[in-house]
Amino acid sequence: MKKIRTELLIIIFLTIVFGFLSGILGYVFIALDGNRLPLFGQINISDSGWNNQIVIDQPRSVVVEQDIQVKQVENSVLPTLVNVYRAKQSINPITQIYLPSEILAGGMVMTADGWIVTTRNSLPALIGNYEIVGYQSKNYKISKFIEDKTTGLVFGKSEASNLTVAKIGDSSSLRVGQTLALVSKNNGLTLVNVEKIGYQFAATSDLILSSDELNKEIFLNIDLTKVINGSVLVNLKGELVGMVASGKIVPINYFKNIINQVLAGQEITRPVLGINYFDLSHVDGLINYSDKGALVYGNLSKLSPLYNQIKDGDLIKKIDDIEINTNQSLSELLNSYRIGDKPEFLIQRDGQELRFEVILK
Repeated sequence: MKKIRTELLIIIFLTIVFGFLSGILGYVFIALDGNRLPLFGQINISDSGWNNQIVIDQPRSVVVEQDIQVKQVENSVLPTLVNVYRAKQSINPITQIYLPSEILAGGMVMTADGWIVTTRNSLPALIGNYEIVGYQSKNYKISKFIEDKTTGLVFGKSEASNLTVAKIGDSSSLRVGQTLALVSKNNGLTLVNVEKIGYQFAATSDLILSSDELNKEIFLNIDLTKVINGSVLVNLKGELVGMVASGKIVPINYFKNIINQVLAGQEITRPVLGINYFDLSHVDGLINYSDKGALVYGNLSKLSPLYNQIKDGDLIKKIDDIEINTNQSLSELLNSYRIGDKPEFLIQRDGQELRFEVILK
């Protein structure tokens, strides 16, 4: 009889324990409601996947962690930054000094042997007597820059070696609300947030985009007209995602694919498609066509590689099965290819889908 009582007590105790644990687990999973909160480890609130859904009970510890992360970003990014000046020819120390007011532009080191990237509009000419000042105030000469007319950026080779190189990120992974850092050699680091990723439409004609231009911008919660050209935008991993040029952010994905051309001493070239279109993910009023894709508008030039294959009113949906949507426009997808590539286009015409291969020129 005593043995039965003991077993009964054990069963009751285990039932209570398992019931308690089940209740806790049930509460956790219900509270998460589909979020990606890990059961173990750390939560990275700088991850672009979080949409302001986290309630922080102890903000002081979060601020401390963010301060540490910001310091790490600062330590990894600042050594890769430079300032561009007109070179001074003098033996007098007082006239060799470069003042903040004499900065032409900021810039970033792309290779250890001295290639840098900066902005074209800040330079008087592509060929001239320039000097860059980088980490620990070391200075190097540059006499010539290679221009990328599509982005307004230029690349120059300095007489340097063993430089600290920037880490390249991915601007297509950015999300609205994400915290980033705007960094320059003189002004240090400022935390900013992404307000919008899209276009600036001032008139109806601005809605018509060219496949051969890169128009999408990263809009931040600060006034970029007061930020020095050549300042860099990095994520909280210290990876370059954009550069300030003429009061706008040029996304890294717009120019990282041409870096190899520059290093090889080649002329910067991109495929030309010759299409005008509406980016349906970023305009209102054309939902009858679709909520994404590139709607061809107007007749194609006879020089276009798509001439006689695509016509006015066609909807370009995919290139090589990569969807044209709010994250990637037709122009951005085209920018990832080189002349001579043969991507497959998926278009919709009169309710039917057509596929064909195009040799890019």
